[in-house]
Amino acid sequence: MLKRLSIALALALLLAACGGSDEGDAASETTAAATDEEMTDEEMTDEEMSDEEMSDEEMTDEEMTDEHMPSTFTVTIANTSDAAKLATPLAPGAFIVHTSMETLFADGTVDRGEGLEALAEDGDPSGLVTSLAALSTVSTSGAFTNPDGGDEAGPALPGSSYSFTFEATPGDYLSFATMFVQSNDWFFAPASSGINLFDGDMPVTGDVTELIGLWDAGTEVDETPGEGANQAPRQPEPNTGDDQGAPITAVSDYDGTISVTITVG
Repeated sequence: MLKRLSIALALALLLAACGGSDEGDAASETTAAATDEEMTDEEMTDEEMSDEEMSDEEMTDEEMTDEHMPSTFTVTIANTSDAAKLATPLAPGAFIVHTSMETLFADGTVDRGEGLEALAEDGDPSGLVTSLAALSTVSTSGAFTNPDGGDEAGPALPGSSYSFTFEATPGDYLSFATMFVQSNDWFFAPASSGINLFDGDMPVTGDVTELIGLWDAGTEVDETPGEGANQAPRQPEPNTGDDQGAPITAVSDYDGTISVTITVG
């Protein structure tokens, strides 16, 4: 009897042990499956997050690209001196797109000898364009030489105009210079800081004549405008007047000689 009970107890313990092992294995498998599912969800989440981050990055890059696309500007300088105090031709000139102040000239200082003298005295912009093109703060430089509608370089007489086109982005300024031909060394130009081409991110357009001044280069002794023997219309050859060596200063009393407009597109 005792022997049978011992055998029965042993069998019961054996069955319990086997049943416990199966249950433990099942629990382990369930835990592993849950862990795998969590890992799968996590991987999917990471992948989705990665895709979303990439998408956001691509959108950001696209937005940045659109924001910094250059705008195309066209500047027209019209000679309106037929209604001014003294009618005068305008001469071929130079222009630059730049980021630093006083790039073309500095008000109140002596000419730097970079080509402005030849432009202001004789209407020759070539030397100035070459000098300014070498500056790291200048992104674009060029000359406007042909009057609008003309096939050859020459003066813009009253009623005609010059135009030039360039690209710029926010932070860029425009400077240009053209000779007041009935003078020894006067030129039209914006202030020495140049014209800010953007108002925030918006390109500047319209009539900007009020931003343009008449300047005395101070490189040649002045004669009465329109009468001097050493002024371009009457001098026998370039650079015939007496050197002056004075600072560049603003000239008054010649409003209405030019009109300057900017268009974009």
